[in-house]
Amino acid sequence: MDTFPFNVDQVSISAKADWAKKPVMGGIKPGEFMGDGGKTINLSGQLLPIRIGGLTELEIADQMRRTGQVFPVMRGDGKPMGNYFIKSSKQTHKELEWDGVPFVISYQIGLEQLPDETPTSADLIPDLISVFDLL
Repeated sequence: MDTFPFNVDQVSISAKADWAKKPVMGGIKPGEFMGDGGKTINLSGQLLPIRIGGLTELEIADQMRRTGQVFPVMRGDGKPMGNYFIKSSKQTHKELEWDGVPFVISYQIGLEQLPDETPTSADLIPDLISVFDLL
């Protein structure tokens, strides 16, 4: 994510493995490894909408969550991370101005990984361009 005006100041990544437990009598349930369980990426940051903007980009990210758009995620150095969708988002609006626009918005966005074969959304490129203001 570009750091202007959509500032991401913290990224946490968690991963899991899937195991199937099988019932047995008189002992601990043995497990069978079923494969990679995928990753979850949590992004958080603060926006200053009155000073540098970011409300439009936040709304685009929320629209992507509401419509279930699938998109590729790439680390800042160009390493592909896989396909993800926005599973959750949270916003905290602080220091409201007279017109109701907050001076500070703290946000958290939770991304969940999908298999690489998952097709990405058709209107992904225009949405990403508008979020990250690439043109």
